Amino acid sequence: MISSVEGILAVRKETSVVVETGGFGLEMHVPAPALAVLGTVGEKVWLSTYLHVREDALTLYGFATEYDRGVFTALLGVSGVGPKAALAMMSQDSAAVLAGMIRDENVSALVKIPGIGKKTAERIVLELKDRIEVEGGAAGPVGSAVRSEIFEEAAAALMSLGLTRSNAEKALERIDLEGDASEYQVEDIVRMALRKVTL
Repeated sequence: MISSVEGILAVRKETSVVVETGGFGLEMHVPAPALAVLGTVGEKVWLSTYLHVREDALTLYGFATEYDRGVFTALLGVSGVGPKAALAMMSQDSAAVLAGMIRDENVSALVKIPGIGKKTAERIVLELKDRIEVEGGAAGPVGSAVRSEIFEEAAAALMSLGLTRSNAEKALERIDLEGDASEYQVEDIVRMALRKVTL
């Protein structure tokens, strides 16, 4: 998985950018708030990224922060919400404001986003409202580290040991990590999660 990209901003478009790094030009779809703070062509930039894989395409999405990427991937976990709809939502408001709408069950605000109907908005609220909380003055996914690459790998490992997805995620959310999750190995995360398992 490509978790971040650092390089020179080569091209700016309405909804995407091209970043040159290591001899390659990587095109990324970027929400409006991230595009607004990226700077000008020729400057060095950094983006947290999400690679969406389909049989016929590999599409890269870029975000100003890992938190923003976490909100995006949380939206993708909702049935009926694809990358295009998730990007539209991320472009409407900041990730923190969007997370606040979901936490507050503000369906009327969500349906104002182009492409988001009432049923989809209600499904987003239903599936994500309990996974949204205020941390440090900003709304964010509960246990947002669970959506990082290492926690996804740990969840897969736990499921291979017989846990359901739900029990694996609950165990991971109960872990208290000191520092950044990236400082830990998958095996360390799995070992800690197993101590927190509630069947």
